[in-house]
Amino acid sequence: MEVTRDEFDQVDAVSIGDTSLDSDDGETWFLPKSLTADLKVADLPSDLSFDICNRHEDSIVFLDSVPMRLTKIADDKVRIDVDDSGTRKYWDGLVGFKPYMEAKRDVVSELAGEMENLTLKHYEDEGNWISLQYSCEFDGDECATAIELAVQLVEQIEGAAELRVGGQLWAPAHADNEKEFTLRTVIPLIRKLGFQNVRYNHGKREFGRDVLFARITEFGDLEHWGAQVKYGDVSGGANSDIDGILGQITDAFTMPFHDIYTRQQQRLSKLAIVISGQFTNNAIEKICESIENNAARNNTVFVDGERIATLAERFRAT
Repeated sequence: MEVTRDEFDQVDAVSIGDTSLDSDDGETWFLPKSLTADLKVADLPSDLSFDICNRHEDSIVFLDSVPMRLTKIADDKVRIDVDDSGTRKYWDGLVGFKPYMEAKRDVVSELAGEMENLTLKHYEDEGNWISLQYSCEFDGDECATAIELAVQLVEQIEGAAELRVGGQLWAPAHADNEKEFTLRTVIPLIRKLGFQNVRYNHGKREFGRDVLFARITEFGDLEHWGAQVKYGDVSGGANSDIDGILGQITDAFTMPFHDIYTRQQQRLSKLAIVISGQFTNNAIEKICESIENNAARNNTVFVDGERIATLAERFRAT
């Protein structure tokens, strides 16, 4: 990132490669996500902030649906401020705008009790306009990673709020791919079931664990769980489905993972195979018969779309 300043040390221009960034006030600059792929946190100026946008063309800025502002607070740490505000005038949700925003506020407040880096900054209902602002700090060297984690956090909060207010959580419009299903449906339900330390873990080193979470057992021990999430059906008649899940079960129980909460290497106690559709053609039986390790077989749980819908319906009343 290159920053040009005038004789009074005021910023004249900011550019990344051949692309110049836009600004309304010279202090906050619009940063397209496409330019963050190789952008290091250490390269950001400490006295500027960046509004994350999808793109800008011919001086027209295309913002995300939920505005996020990126600010460097150390060479390996950024703060992302989220402005999740809106107006009743354009609200067309299946539930009222006020209870939906209040649910978001409550979700953020509760998560802030679990996550030291999350802060509820402001909530105000002005009648037609409701303002919700919160921020989260992320450690790391890559700007793109922090932005992706912030996007995931926003989606988790939205999913948890939808579940809380009793909207039509289980509907195609709310999840049309595996990532949305995981963030907007599975993770909020895991939290509602009373699990803690819930973390979205999808990536190159997931090893069969899209989600990591834990619970305190009856003996006071911390029991580590993982979830492998699939969008659609899993058929016992498709060798690729069975082989893929078997490999993920083996990896999930075999490979240790670094728990960011205990700061230690841990291994799973239980694994949930969660799908949005159905297990067909005796898929569960065939998977269980093919798991050679008895401990892995006895500690693998299967959750299909029908059970997800039943859980969602139960929690809508709470």
